[in-house]
Amino acid sequence: MAVSSISDVAGQELVWIQPAVRKRDHELRAGDQVVGTLHFLRGTLADAEADGHHWTFKRQGFWHPRVTVRLHGSDADIGVFHPHWTGGGTLESADGTRLTLRSSNLWQSEWVWLDKDQPVLRFKGRHGIVKANGSVEVQAGAGGRPDLALLILLGWYLILLYADDVAASSASTAAVIAST
Repeated sequence: MAVSSISDVAGQELVWIQPAVRKRDHELRAGDQVVGTLHFLRGTLADAEADGHHWTFKRQGFWHPRVTVRLHGSDADIGVFHPHWTGGGTLESADGTRLTLRSSNLWQSEWVWLDKDQPVLRFKGRHGIVKANGSVEVQAGAGGRPDLALLILLGWYLILLYADDVAASSASTAAVIAST
């Protein structure tokens, strides 16, 4: 059976699952069908595949962090995500397109990609102690976007990085408090 493209299943429930506890591999599923994958190779370098496309994502920089988006095997950025210190940030594509990722609630369990203040995608995360799962809702009119698959995979990657950062920050704060 052929794998559907994300735009073909955009009206269905799309769910991110982490099949194995010890692996940082994530699958985007529509029902029982895997329509996208995100695999962390080492550190923040991740490999993403969907709709016949293959990308790599990597966080770089300390004082001025950013996440680069590249076609697999290329050294040229096709997009750069600039995070905000409060979470979320702005994706600038090589063609000049700008989209914003931001939390849509106080608990930061829901995130949304915006194109000129219009919602494109909504993510609802369920991050457990050892596994991360969530759902993706494609907003009306966004199912035919050529960047839909990239936004879904990059969005989940960024949400996972943010959750890791928050957990690390909480752990270091707890360690400091415990040592005083």
